Amino acid sequence: MNSQILKYLDSFQKNAEPELNELNVFFSNIDFNIDKEFFELYKIFNGAEGFLNQVNFLILWKISDIVALNPYYEDSIECENLFFFGTNGSNYGYAFDKNKSTIVGIDFLEIYDHQPILISNTFLEFLDELSK
Repeated sequence: MNSQILKYLDSFQKNAEPELNELNVFFSNIDFNIDKEFFELYKIFNGAEGFLNQVNFLILWKISDIVALNPYYEDSIECENLFFFGTNGSNYGYAFDKNKSTIVGIDFLEIYDHQPILISNTFLEFLDELSK
């Protein structure tokens, strides 16, 4: 596990390590090239939440929530290629763009009217960007 990622999440409330069957279900739902560091994190913690700085809060969903909430809006073309994994604790969602394996963000309330915004190319860059 990348020590820089663990440092970003040091003050987070972390869930216990997932059960093997949860990891297997999670892995079976990934139909794209997911960031390896992200997947490694979920081998250690089944989700987490906390502040990355004084402004930005991050909730990394539990595996059961990730599986249940993807696709987020089944009838939305905008969600078709997105794999959501968390939020800012409000209405802003974070997802992998399955076509590009990048991390994007989109306001759930505007999902039918707007395209996702690119945040980063890797999970470490994502945490770095939200920490600024």
